[in-house]
Amino acid sequence: MAPAEKKDNPAPVVPAQETSPNTEIAPPTPRRDGPTETVPDPGDIEEGRGAYRPGGFHPVYIGDVYADKYKILNKIGFGVYSTVWLVMDLTKPDDDEHKFLAFKVLSAESYSEDKPIFEREILTHLRNGDRRQLGYKYICHLVDDFEHQGPNGTHVCLVFELMGETMRSFGAWFKESRIPYPFMRRFTIQLLVALDFAHNHNVIHTDIKPDNIFVKFQDRSLIESGYLVNVPIPQQDRAEERYTPVQSIPLRRYYFGEVDCTRVAEFDIALGDWGVSSWATQHLTERIQPVALRAPEVLIEAPWDKTTDWWNLGALLLELYCAVRMFDGRVPPDGHYELKEHVAEIVDLFGPFPKALLEKGNQDLVRSIFDDEGMPKDLPPMDGPPLASEGFMPGLTQEARNQFALFLKAMMKINPAERLSTEGLLAHPWVGVRAHIM
Repeated sequence: MAPAEKKDNPAPVVPAQETSPNTEIAPPTPRRDGPTETVPDPGDIEEGRGAYRPGGFHPVYIGDVYADKYKILNKIGFGVYSTVWLVMDLTKPDDDEHKFLAFKVLSAESYSEDKPIFEREILTHLRNGDRRQLGYKYICHLVDDFEHQGPNGTHVCLVFELMGETMRSFGAWFKESRIPYPFMRRFTIQLLVALDFAHNHNVIHTDIKPDNIFVKFQDRSLIESGYLVNVPIPQQDRAEERYTPVQSIPLRRYYFGEVDCTRVAEFDIALGDWGVSSWATQHLTERIQPVALRAPEVLIEAPWDKTTDWWNLGALLLELYCAVRMFDGRVPPDGHYELKEHVAEIVDLFGPFPKALLEKGNQDLVRSIFDDEGMPKDLPPMDGPPLASEGFMPGLTQEARNQFALFLKAMMKINPAERLSTEGLLAHPWVGVRAHIM
């Protein structure tokens, strides 16, 4: 498929979990229990058996108790460096909102000299930050942390407030997986102030994607009355010679009740997973962000700062709101990624790269891709549809497209120095919030 053809048909985003495409949010429904037709190979289950080795993941069993109070109830997620479990704090009364929590067990090598991360330190810093700032409550905060010695090494364990689901699956509750404007406006405001809080505390997220934005709980009683009743508990053999991973079952059907789109104020989000975040003055790595959401300065290996989060968020908002990916950098015939293609897609929507930015990048890379005008070399103009088009923003009126496109362009200036401040973005007509609330 030629670049121009691809740009005429921006790629739709397929939700991680499909549900009935209603315009209203459906109530939680019990999981259907029963035998499956096939039993997955233990090596293919999520993190896989290979993750359980010296320096790797810790074998967790249902019923285990950590730090003398956190009882494992079920597995709710996993990642490259961790597994995540639903736990009950045995020291809390039944009516305590922190009775049920999320328990993240990092691999033993996560905090080794070869793979240093700042997650624990940054989470502690954010938790101890200024609670008076508006963005504080829109960050998924650390509740507790400790270390656990296991057969594969010493593991950092992080305990978080429990969330319902991530934005990767939340859109599937709506028609055509497009999150309605009232939700997007509310969530955008919350993400803006959450990032503003982090930036004010010298932290840059660097990895804003659907998996890392969590929808908060509305009804915690559904954990006991729904999830723990209807979701099957994995059968594990503590005597096994080699640990067998278990399938995670998120809580996405068990965190809200009968709610429809007219009650948008009942939904809040929190920005989480700070595992690859950086200090403003000390970067974990210079290669940051999901590839398709990577800021121009990161692509050309120029210095970056907190404003790189704005580009990342802007590109993601289109994906969340309209279920369309802004960039992908893929080229025919096999669809592999090429940096030059990605750059061309950016230029097609936002114009040439400014000389001042190119001068800060990797000069070998810059000379191989750009001409003297900041355009990609040896590539014809894509001449794709504008950002405020039906192709990029299906299902919206032209007025709504125009406003949303202007907001994204204010956030996604190629030159980082020109990107609007938090106050400026909140005052934009698409958002409609006055800066004084900050």
